[in-house]
Amino acid sequence: MAIPVLRSLTLKQALHAVLAASMIGLLLTGTEIAWIIARERTTVLARAEDAVALAGGPAATAAWLVDGPLAEQVLAGMPPAGAAWAEIRLGDGRLLARSAATAMPAAPLVRLAAPLLFPGDPVTAHDLYAPAGPGGDAASSDEHTAATSPAVGRLVVGRLVVSADTGRAAAGLLSDAAGALVAGALRNLLIGLAMTVVFHRLLTRPLLQIGHAVARIDPDKPYGQPLTVPAGHADDELGFVIARFNQTLTRLEREHNELRRAATRCPLTGLANRALLLDRLEHAIDLAERSKDPGAGRLAVLYVDLDRFKRINDSLGHGVGDLLLCVVAERLGASVRRSDTVGRLGGDEFLVVLERVADAAEAAMVARRLLEVVSRPADVAEHRIHIAASVGIAMHPAGQPGEKPADGIGLMRMADAAMQAAKAAGGNRFVFYSRDMTERAQARLRLEGGLRDALASRSFELVYQPKIQAAGGRLTGFEALIRWRHDGVPVSPADFIPVAEDTGMIVEIGRWVLDEACRTATRWSLDHGPVRVAVNVSARQLADPGFADLVEQVLRRHATPPDLLELEITETVIMKDVEHHLPALSRLRDRGVRIAIDDFGTGYSSLAYLRRLPVDVLKIDRSFVNDLPHAPDIASTVIALAQRLLLTTVAEGVETDEQRRWLAEAGCDCLQGYLISRPLSADAAEALVMTAFAHNDVLPMTA
Repeated sequence: MAIPVLRSLTLKQALHAVLAASMIGLLLTGTEIAWIIARERTTVLARAEDAVALAGGPAATAAWLVDGPLAEQVLAGMPPAGAAWAEIRLGDGRLLARSAATAMPAAPLVRLAAPLLFPGDPVTAHDLYAPAGPGGDAASSDEHTAATSPAVGRLVVGRLVVSADTGRAAAGLLSDAAGALVAGALRNLLIGLAMTVVFHRLLTRPLLQIGHAVARIDPDKPYGQPLTVPAGHADDELGFVIARFNQTLTRLEREHNELRRAATRCPLTGLANRALLLDRLEHAIDLAERSKDPGAGRLAVLYVDLDRFKRINDSLGHGVGDLLLCVVAERLGASVRRSDTVGRLGGDEFLVVLERVADAAEAAMVARRLLEVVSRPADVAEHRIHIAASVGIAMHPAGQPGEKPADGIGLMRMADAAMQAAKAAGGNRFVFYSRDMTERAQARLRLEGGLRDALASRSFELVYQPKIQAAGGRLTGFEALIRWRHDGVPVSPADFIPVAEDTGMIVEIGRWVLDEACRTATRWSLDHGPVRVAVNVSARQLADPGFADLVEQVLRRHATPPDLLELEITETVIMKDVEHHLPALSRLRDRGVRIAIDDFGTGYSSLAYLRRLPVDVLKIDRSFVNDLPHAPDIASTVIALAQRLLLTTVAEGVETDEQRRWLAEAGCDCLQGYLISRPLSADAAEALVMTAFAHNDVLPMTA
């Protein structure tokens, strides 16, 4: 960018240099003129003194003789020494003779300057003494001495007065001063210009060169373009400034690279992060869509998620988990081509972008290789770790008729949906994306959003399924079951309970169910009689360290007798971490709360643990009840085991009279199922309680 002349440093520098030189020159010129004035004054007075010295003797003789003509002759013979006038006066003050110089016309400036330059009247006066000897020769020989030397006792016969010609002196002085001013101005101008040239050479021109060099720097890529030090300035201030500027550029380049890496790379693994992955994916999509070769223009996105990685973090610590992620990242990067991209989305999720794949078979081959390298044992921090992964694959273009090509985010979602399907199928496998996966994912998102709204508004409902005595048919209690209507449509618990488990909402939902069930059990007990209510407990609830405290708080809040509450926990959940669950379950059972193992027989219970667990009830899973009476082996084994351990048995899912008769004959204690009753609303269940107590058809709580 060109700088306007009037704003340029060169012009400013020249003006300031000339101004500085002028001010200094004026000071010097003023000093010089003052010296000229002083010198001129001295010269004028000296001339007057010389005139007096020359005419002193004759003037003394004329005054001694009182000879007027001689006095005029003496004054007329005085040399032209710049005197304005001269006179000889006698000792009594009478004028003997006077002579005045012819006045020349003076300029107004001279007339104005004369009084200023010669203030007052510059007059030289000398006394005239009588001759020392009586003879004329003697007197004549001593004329000069008598006129110039004072003598004690000698007679003063007159006075010689000479006045300097100030006008002529002022004119000469002004002429000299004018010459000095002109010369000084020229000198000042030359000094200023010389200073300008010097400053321009030493400062302005190097700065201009530096400015042009800076202007050539690309603002988007300023790095790698250091400034060159102008010649002759390597060891001065300009060289220092340029060196510091280049150091700053280098440091900015380093910091910019670090920021760019932090913005586009995972700080733990060094792989591309989500932003860079999305950019690379969009670029790969553009290349695939522009490719004229359909066989080489396909793109595959592999979504890789480690199976059960949370268990490693929980058991070995996050430090070991981070090291394992680095090992997996290195293996993934080494298993693909240099043209492919491997990135980490976060946590234990990775994304692999495969460009120019021939078909789905090639993508499957890469997925198998990735699963194989991930599953190799890894030695991390003195631990040998075995891990597996689930891989979801999305292709672009998908090749399905009428399907709109997906963008980068869409492809990532597709691959994620396929990965979730692989994980749901047991993990350690890959699954290709299909359209129904997206539909299921969207349905799940809608279900999750509605579930959060329902949790906030407490728009759930509890229904109660009765349990009866197998032999006598008397009422023994109820199981509280949660129900939910989403947009007016009933949603099966089999659909929304897993979502609540995955999102963690099951803890808050379970707290509401427990609170509502205890409140209802207390009201029934006060209004009709004690009836036990069973509540299902999820794995997340049981894993909460404050679960036992929560149950006790709810019991106290509703004044619910502990023996009215029964907690049903699935066999898989309770056996997952028996040592962790034992203290809480033992504490609640000691308070009087009954503990039931639900779905018994579907897990892998250890009989040793079963004896240690504070359990009161075994519930036979409906899958075994469905086989009755044709395949009674497992059901009869569970009943016999419960009888040996003095536990109550409850058969769920009883739907036929044949199942009921067999269970009663086999010694099962209680029955539950559609044959007995479907789940009832709270009002209908209370009516059943009231009727049962009215007909004494309720099994006592001690039984």
